[in-house]
Amino acid sequence: MGMFKDAMSAVKAALVLAEKVDQTGATLSELVAELRDHDRRLVRLETIVEFSTKQIKGR
Repeated sequence: MGMFKDAMSAVKAALVLAEKVDQTGATLSELVAELRDHDRRLVRLETIVEFSTKQIKGR
């Protein structure tokens, strides 16, 4: 009976771990999307700064 109880505890722990992995994966996907958005915004800002710098130097 003790072995069965240990096996059930191990299965339960594995299921809990699988759920946590799924949640972490979802969170990671959200972070990746947010990071891509920040990257696009940063590129736009860099372009504006570069363009402005060239405009000032051209005067």
